Formats: sequence, C-alpha cells, structure tokens
Amino acid sequence: MHRDHVRLLREAPGFVDDGTSFVLRGSDFAERSRAMADTVDWLHRRGEIRAPLGEVYPIAAGRDPTPLLVVDRVAVPWFGVRACGVHANGVVGAGANARLWIAERSRTKRTFPGHLDNVVAGGRPHGLSARETLVKECAEEASIPPALAARARFVGSVDYVQQDGRALKVDSLACFDLELPPAFVPAPADDEVESFRCWSFDEVATSLAGDALWKPNCALVALHFLLRRGALDRQLAAADRWRLWQLLHGELP
Repeated sequence: MHRDHVRLLREAPGFVDDGTSFVLRGSDFAERSRAMADTVDWLHRRGEIRAPLGEVYPIAAGRDPTPLLVVDRVAVPWFGVRACGVHANGVVGAGANARLWIAERSRTKRTFPGHLDNVVAGGRPHGLSARETLVKECAEEASIPPALAARARFVGSVDYVQQDGRALKVDSLACFDLELPPAFVPAPADDEVESFRCWSFDEVATSLAGDALWKPNCALVALHFLLRRGALDRQLAAADRWRLWQLLHGELP
C-alpha cells in the first residue's frame, strides 16, 4: 500500500491503528468483509476511489488459498492486494497458417479505451473457479458458447506487479488457449469490446514491438503466447527469450 494512504487508514472506519500496524476489524470472514466494505464506501465518499462495482475479489494470506475476506474490485489496487484474472488466446488454424483473434476494447471503457486486448479477459471474482470465469467471460465478451469455451486448455500463468501513481496491481493471470473453428467469428455481446480482428503471429509480434496501443497486462499474455508457440525464435536470441519468460513469471533473472 502506498505511503500516502497511511494517514487515511488512521481515520477509516474499518481499521484500528494499534501503534505499529493497522488491524482490520472483525474476527471472521463476514465481519472482516463488512469492515472492508465500510472502508471502501468511506474511501469513495472521500474521492479516493471510484464507486464500488459490486464485484468482490477474495483476499488470502501467503500460500493458503482460503480467503480471509473479500474486497470490491475497485479498491484492489488502492490496497495493493493480489488479484487473479483469466485470459484466453483465440487461435485459428495451425502451422504457418495459424492466426490469433485480437479484441479492440470499447472506446467508452473507463480503463484503456480503444486498446488492444486478448479475445477474452476478465477478473476472477470470489466464488468462481478460473474455468468458470473463463466460460462466463467468453459468453459476455465474445459470444463464444459454453460448449466451445469448455475446450479451452490451461497453458500457465503470467505474474506481474505494476505501479500506476499510488495504485499497485499485483496480479496473477491464468492463461488459456482456445482453438476456434475457422468459420467462427467472435462478436461483442456487451459494451466491453468494440470489434475483433484476426492477425497472423507476425502481425501480433509487430504490434507488440511497435507503437500499437495494447492494454499492458494483455500485451504480456500475448507475449507469453508467442514465446510458447515459437513465434519469436527468429527475432530473438535464446537468452533474450528466456529472460522474457522469467520476467513473465515474476522471476528476476
């Protein structure tokens, strides 16, 4: 959490300052979640964060996945707690003819309007598995039916930390490859995506290396895909590819 937020927590309704640390009120999951919700509402009234979205993310401690409480998605970067997302690469064809579906975000989005995105991407809310989230987002963002979305194959995760002003994103993204039939064309089903385009792997690589506007974490997922598929073997030396791979997994080479 950013140092500038410390003074605010001293006044926040859900926390107690014991002189050495801030303790969230509540002795169980429900009480802690209510205390956090009160704090989020208070921060919104102070103009620190946007209005709560009503979508909550779990907060766990260490390696134990058991959630201790939930927090509204809008406040996750304010507190710098870990969040999980689900991203899918929509693949068409094989070999030299393989292509990748890329989404263009709606220009009315609050974050990264008009930027390039993976064919499907979204945060993983409390109570849903990564695969359940994927199926939901496939239907909402790209009109991909559940039976087709269920074919997606988990291919690993991308971990990153991104500071944006006083906000800190500590994210782990579950990545899936989804083989789509040649005749299938993704279509926006809500206001998240404006359009889709189908690019060769070389076109995706060129856009990442150039000045195309990519949503930052989606660019990481696309890079992860190209590295796995060997699409950068001619452009980058093995040592450079390995360094990128380490960085995508939160490792410092």
